[in-house]
Amino acid sequence: MAAPLMVIGTLFSMAGSMSQGISALNASTQLAGDLQTEGSIIFREAMRTAAIIEEEGYKFAAEQSLQYISSGVHIAGSALITIAQTKAYAKEEAEAVRSRGRAERSLANRKATTVRNEGRAALISGMTEAGGTLFSAAAAGQKGKKPPPPSSPKPGGVK
Repeated sequence: MAAPLMVIGTLFSMAGSMSQGISALNASTQLAGDLQTEGSIIFREAMRTAAIIEEEGYKFAAEQSLQYISSGVHIAGSALITIAQTKAYAKEEAEAVRSRGRAERSLANRKATTVRNEGRAALISGMTEAGGTLFSAAAAGQKGKKPPPPSSPKPGGVK
């Protein structure tokens, strides 16, 4: 009666270990996908914000030009430098926003890779634990049994 119970217990233990590994892999795969989606959204928003910053900077530079012209100032010298600086500042700010968006997307992708690897490791650990349970049960079942006697060589050589 004890042997069938031991087999059933071993099977349940193996199933539990494998189930935990599979669940961890599924959860990590879902989380990794969410992280990548979040990174993509952040990146797209950064690109959109950068485009708005750049466009507003160029519009402001155009307004500056019109104000100078309407005031009778030739767009040369200091006025030209001011307009150029306005455009350069807008471009610089936009590029900083783009760079941050790229960095955040890259970070999200690295986190997703780490989470996926952790899930795979949990799956392998669960499978290894299940195998260890099986071998432990087999070893416990063999305890106390005599090993089979070595076969004696047959007369006449090899089988």
